[in-house]
Amino acid sequence: MSNRALWSMRKKHEWLATPLKKKRVKKATRLRCGLQDAMDRKATAAGESA
Repeated sequence: MSNRALWSMRKKHEWLATPLKKKRVKKATRLRCGLQDAMDRKATAAGESA
């Protein structure tokens, strides 16, 4: 009897346990979709509270 299904399930859980790497987005793309403005607002809010 093969233990292939158990192995794949274990590998899947190990994969889910590792945090995902953030996707790299260029600054031009961030500006176009409004993400850069949100990041700037978040940075200034964190700077004022600290």
